[in-house]
Amino acid sequence: MKSYLLSPDKLLDFVKELSSDGSLYYPELENGKTHIVGYDVSREFKPNFERIRTAENIKHFFFPSRDTVARFPKDEVIPVRKRYLFGVKNCDLRGIDVYDRVFVGWEPVDPLYKERRDKTIIISADCPEPEDSCFCNLLGLNPYVEGLSDLNFTVVPNGLLFDAFTKKGEAIIEAHKDFFTEAKEEDKKQRAMIRDQAIKKLNTINSRVFKKDLSARVGAADKERIRDARDECVECHACLHGCPTCYCFLLSDYKKGKDIERIRLWDACYYAAYARVGGGANPRSRLDERFWNRFQCKFDFFFKYENMYACSGCGRCLLGCSAKIDIREILWNL
Repeated sequence: MKSYLLSPDKLLDFVKELSSDGSLYYPELENGKTHIVGYDVSREFKPNFERIRTAENIKHFFFPSRDTVARFPKDEVIPVRKRYLFGVKNCDLRGIDVYDRVFVGWEPVDPLYKERRDKTIIISADCPEPEDSCFCNLLGLNPYVEGLSDLNFTVVPNGLLFDAFTKKGEAIIEAHKDFFTEAKEEDKKQRAMIRDQAIKKLNTINSRVFKKDLSARVGAADKERIRDARDECVECHACLHGCPTCYCFLLSDYKKGKDIERIRLWDACYYAAYARVGGGANPRSRLDERFWNRFQCKFDFFFKYENMYACSGCGRCLLGCSAKIDIREILWNL
C-alpha cells in the first residue's frame, strides 16, 4: 500500500477543495476538549488532530437523537448531502462498525442509515496521546486505524501521512494528487514510532487486562458483584447517550398540522420504562436489572451475535458519569 504525504501548508487548501462539494466536519480544541465543528470559510480553521476523540461521538451523523422517519399522508424524502468527517478516531469507528452490522447487515436494512453512510466520507486520524479514560486496547483496538475508514492519516513532523483503505479514499487522493507527494521511508518510520509510543502509553494506563472469556463471565455474573456500582448510579444516562455504539430507539407518532410524523428517538436501557410492555408489565422494573442489562448487551449478547464487543473503549462513559463509575473496574473484577 502506498502512503502519501500532505505538507502542513497545503492542508487548508485541501480542506477547501473537499468542502466545495460537501459539508466537512473536523475536531477543534476549546476549553481543553475537542469538539466537532463544521468547516466555514468565514472563520479561522484551527483543527486539532492529536488529542483523543471529540467530546461528542459521531453517531449523530448517521443515527440522530431525533429523526423523522416517515410522514403521512404525504411522505417527503429529504436528500442527504455528501459530507466529510475529518479526523475521526478508531474508537468512534468501532461505533460505525456496530451500526453497519445492526442497520445494514441485519434485516431489515435501514434505508436512512444506509444513505447517510453511503454519502459520508470518513477520513480518520491516529490517536498519538491516549488519556487516562481511554481503554480501546482492552477491547482489541489500537489507537490508530487500519481499515473501515476511507482514508487515515498520522500527524508526523513533515505533515500528514495518508493511507487509502477504500475506492472512495483512493479517488480522493487521485482527484487531489497535486496536494500530495509519495511518502518517504523516514515518514513511515516516524509513524511507526508514534504508534508504538501510543500503544505503550495505553498499556501503562490499562496495566490490567480483561479476562479472555469476558463474554461468558458477564453472562454468568451474579448481580450482587456489581451492587456497589449500581448503588452509586443516579440514572443520569450519560453513559448511554454519550456511547458511540448504543443503538436502541423507539418510534412515536406526532401530529404536525394536517400531517402525522413518525419520529425515531434514542432510547436507553437505564430508563425505567425501557422494557415496559402492553398492560404495564415490566421485566426490568428494578435498577439493578437495568444496570446489568447494559453490560450484557455490550459484552455478552452482541458478542454472541457478531464475535465482537459493542464497546469501543472511548471513555466517554467514565467522563460523563455523574457518579464517576468506571466500567473497567467492574469488568476487571468479574
